[in-house]
Amino acid sequence: MSYEFQPKQEDEPQPEISVEDYLAAQKKSIRKKAWWAIGIGGFVVAVHVGWLLLFAIIGADPDFSVLFRSIFFILGLFGFAAGLYGLYYARSLKLEDLTPTPEAIEFAQRSAAVTPYYTMILLGSIIAVFVAQGSVGFDVSLLAAGFVRSSIVENGEYWRLLTAGALHINLLHIFLNGNALYGLGGLVEYLSNRAHLAIVFVLSIIGGCTASLLLSPIEQAAGASGGIMGIFGYLLIYAYRRKQQLPPGFLKSLLINVAFIAGFGVIAYQIVDNFAHAGGFLVGAVYAFFQVPKDLAADPRKTNSIVNTLGIIAIAIYIAEALFAIFRITGRA
Repeated sequence: MSYEFQPKQEDEPQPEISVEDYLAAQKKSIRKKAWWAIGIGGFVVAVHVGWLLLFAIIGADPDFSVLFRSIFFILGLFGFAAGLYGLYYARSLKLEDLTPTPEAIEFAQRSAAVTPYYTMILLGSIIAVFVAQGSVGFDVSLLAAGFVRSSIVENGEYWRLLTAGALHINLLHIFLNGNALYGLGGLVEYLSNRAHLAIVFVLSIIGGCTASLLLSPIEQAAGASGGIMGIFGYLLIYAYRRKQQLPPGFLKSLLINVAFIAGFGVIAYQIVDNFAHAGGFLVGAVYAFFQVPKDLAADPRKTNSIVNTLGIIAIAIYIAEALFAIFRITGRA
C-alpha cells in the first residue's frame, strides 16, 4: 500500500465583500430571525385562540380573558410583534447603522478581556435557590422565603424584600430572568465594572420589592426581575452618555427592549408585578445618573477602593440571602 502526499496548498485569499453585499447579508439575517419569530409566535397565539374557539363551537362559554393570564400566549403575542418589527427594521437598515465609530472600536478592544465573574456568581446563587425550591415545591418555597405581603407587614419580615429576588415561580420564569441576567450583567461588567453590577442589582431588588410593598396590591411574588430592570435602567443612562463609544444602535436596542417589557407588563398586569419592575428600573437609572461620568475621556470602568469594597459587600449580601432563602425553604431556619 502506498500513500501519495500532496504538497500543502496555500490558503486562497477570500474574496472581499462589498459594503452593499454586507448590508444585504445583515438584512437577510434579520429577516430570517423575524420570520421565525412571526411563525413561532403566531403558532402559539393561534393555538390559544383556536382552543377557546373550539369551546365556543361545542357550545361552551369561552372566557377570552384567560388569554392574558397565560404567559405563553403573551410571549407568543410579543414574539409575533417582535417579528413584525424585525421586518420593518431590516427594511429601514442603513450601512451607518452597522458602522462603529473609531471610539467604539477602541473602547471594545480595551473591554475584550473582561470575564463576568459577578454575573456568574449571581446566576449561580439563583440556580442554587431554584434547586432548593424544586426539592420542596414552588408554592411552599414562596411562602417560606418569597415576597409575602402579610408576613412583611404583620410580622416585620423585611428580609423578604431581598430573598424574594432569588426565588422564581417555575422553570420558564427562571429561564427568562436567568438569560436576561447573564446577558445584561455581562454587559455591565464589560462596559463598566463588576462592583457597580453587584451594587445596582442588590439595591434594585430591594427598591423594586419596596415599591411593590408600598404601591402594589399583590400578596405574593418572587423573581429577580426588579434587579434585572435596575440593570436596564443603569445601561440606558450609560448608553445615552457614552453612545459615541458604543456600537451603532446599542441605545436604540435597549429602548426597544424596555418598551417591550413595559408593554408586556401592561398586557400581563395580572401576572406581572409592574411596580417592582418600575422601582428596580428607577433605582438603577438614578445610580447611573450619579455614577457614569459624562466626560468621554474618563474611563467608566475605573473604581476606587470604596466602590470595590461596596461591590464585595453587595455580592456577599446576595450570596448570604440566597443561603438564608435555601435554609428557609428547606425548613432549617
